[in-house]
Amino acid sequence: MDVWSILIIVLIVQGVFNLSVLFSSSKTNRAKSIYLSLISLVLIWYLAEFLSIRQTEKVPVNLFYGTRYGSWLLLGPLTYFFFKSVTDIQWKFTWKTSLHLLPFLVFAILIPSFSHESLSDRQIHYGMLAVFDHRPKTVTPFEYLYSTIFYIQFLHLTLYLLLNLQVIRYYTSRLKKEYSNIKNLTWLKLFNTLFLVVLASVTVYLYILFQSDLYSRTLDHIYVVPIGVFIYTISYKLVRQEWLPIYESKRYQSSNLKEDEKLAYLQSLKELMKNEKPHLNNELRLKELADLMQLTPHHLSQLINERFHFSFFDFINKYRVEEAEETIKKFPKKNLLQVAFDSGFNNKTSFVNAFKKFKKITPSEYRKQSVNS
Repeated sequence: MDVWSILIIVLIVQGVFNLSVLFSSSKTNRAKSIYLSLISLVLIWYLAEFLSIRQTEKVPVNLFYGTRYGSWLLLGPLTYFFFKSVTDIQWKFTWKTSLHLLPFLVFAILIPSFSHESLSDRQIHYGMLAVFDHRPKTVTPFEYLYSTIFYIQFLHLTLYLLLNLQVIRYYTSRLKKEYSNIKNLTWLKLFNTLFLVVLASVTVYLYILFQSDLYSRTLDHIYVVPIGVFIYTISYKLVRQEWLPIYESKRYQSSNLKEDEKLAYLQSLKELMKNEKPHLNNELRLKELADLMQLTPHHLSQLINERFHFSFFDFINKYRVEEAEETIKKFPKKNLLQVAFDSGFNNKTSFVNAFKKFKKITPSEYRKQSVNS
């Protein structure tokens, strides 16, 4: 039992604690927690498998050696299910979506269940790619098959991580149609990025293994430690997040305002924004503004898109930037974070990004120019 083995045990214990946190989550987060729990459980499984190999203890359960059979084929679909449950409140697991699990079920569960002695001890204790080294050996077609699957499972996960990025982009575009402030996207992106880091670590590991003479068993931790960090990040941030819901409304899809109605509502919207300043509400939503206008959300969104060429998010933030601009001119010594809050932003990052987008300059730079002019 060396230091590295103790570290792995600590990571496993931390992962088990993470599971207890996930299971204690609120009912509103139950579906999301299930997918996070499964992801954590799979990662704990990998760490436990790696620990048994380091200790040269052969577990008498054939399927325990999952990464040799292709259990990374499970991670991609699980992350996709999590992203869909977070970004689409109407999404549900169905028989159709269960087809994503088919490669895992076939190669990691069904085939190994009927091939108990098909893998050599060397493949179990040194990895599936041991069939490619230069030592004399007899290699069966089955062993070559799973050596190939060992590669494919990482490509499979990569495709799902890229698919997750598309889900994030779509979710972001939908949020901007309904919300004036967006939160938690950073953690959603971090979740996917950390998986990419783990995948990159595996790539580095495999490169060192096959392309250099630097390899030693200690280098196995290139990808093992990031897995532990990933589990910690899940338990620390993602479990308690409340994700902004998106509702796909089709009720008014075919309904359009007449031109004279658009002009009238446009004038009312401008007067409302100027006189009542609803943009100062940092939780303002499209529906709330539509209610003030006595319009449907769809019609208001249509009006903003056609007349201002903005999403609801950018439309409101433009008014907030103009509000901040006036405040900076009048009170140049006022704390910029307070300026952001007073203008309707809920954090400094959103404030700076919006200011740069509409004024092509940061708030602090704008203040310097205002003072010197």
